[in-house]
Amino acid sequence: MSVKMKLNPILARLVGGQEVIEVKGSTTGECLRNLEEQFPSIRQETRDKRGRLAAHYAIFVNSKCAYPKELTTPVKNGDEIEIGIIAIGG
Repeated sequence: MSVKMKLNPILARLVGGQEVIEVKGSTTGECLRNLEEQFPSIRQETRDKRGRLAAHYAIFVNSKCAYPKELTTPVKNGDEIEIGIIAIGG
């Protein structure tokens, strides 16, 4: 199953400037793991010390927020996952 993962500028710089990467998986978590396997440096940016999605990121599937199931939301062939940055503080 092929899913497009859209990366914010911070993550894109970790993959040579690519803003969209094709990944495989049946959930958002599997797709993120596939991305991390292709580009290991992304894991340090996207995960906290416990391996969960870092608090300053949100995952969207086809432009809809996946919270609170950021890493367990099902995806299908042709879906788009976006990893967005949440504004912290103010």
